[in-house]
Amino acid sequence: MGAVDVKLPQSRGYHGLTLLGSYSIRKTLTNTAGKDIQHGGPAGMGLLQNPHNLMEAYGVALYEMPQTVLLNYSYELPFGRGRKFLSGTTNWAQRVLDGIVGGWAVAGVSTWNPKGTPVLVHNMDTGTTAPGAALRWSLAPGAGVKNSNSYSGALVANGGFVHQNAQGVLNPAAFVPTPDYGLSNAPFVFPHVRNPGSFFTDATLLKKFHWSENAARYFELRMEAINVFNHANFGPIDNDPSSPTFGGITGKGACVIVGVERGCNPPRTMQIGARLFF
Repeated sequence: MGAVDVKLPQSRGYHGLTLLGSYSIRKTLTNTAGKDIQHGGPAGMGLLQNPHNLMEAYGVALYEMPQTVLLNYSYELPFGRGRKFLSGTTNWAQRVLDGIVGGWAVAGVSTWNPKGTPVLVHNMDTGTTAPGAALRWSLAPGAGVKNSNSYSGALVANGGFVHQNAQGVLNPAAFVPTPDYGLSNAPFVFPHVRNPGSFFTDATLLKKFHWSENAARYFELRMEAINVFNHANFGPIDNDPSSPTFGGITGKGACVIVGVERGCNPPRTMQIGARLFF
């Protein structure tokens, strides 16, 4: 794996604001897609055309996302005890006001993957090959693999494309059946054809209630939200040339990559917690 990480200088407590950002670019090469890559089951159900040659699968890892932008941030609102405004607690009115407007803070983490994982070349549903071997689709000479760069224009729902005259991301004319016991000329994965990326923001809203003059003693109430904006991320590309929605974006749900479900689009999830510091 080769990677470069760039981190922005962390801003600590500038008027209650703390920021930390990072950018990562990586390329991950491997010759295995998982523990069962040398599949020993029925013919056509493996991942390798020759299960005894692991280097056939050498290339970009199926789980690789080439770029990631990460931003962490928190902000303490400038009201109440120890803050710039309304910081007095000398009488009961000020303490009541501090209990209402003081001690509030927000924090969050935003993660953006501009591009998703590479597209796997699909096995044929029919045909005959050796036990445990793969019988992948082949590529037609001179045909381009990609048909469109528009993910939104290739959305699929209820077994069909959402938009009329929609074009899938992949080109159906580029894929042809492989003869029985033949070897496909297609690579194991298409490193330059990527599933959609993703964007998430997780956030926390918290409130501190001081119950003594000691600032280290307080009750904290916090509300946390995963995917706080309920942002919908596209699912993976339909990579089965025999499917009527080949090349389409299969909804806005979970991703399935080599049989392993990965959370691509979790809905907003919220929880409330409390802690006592003494």
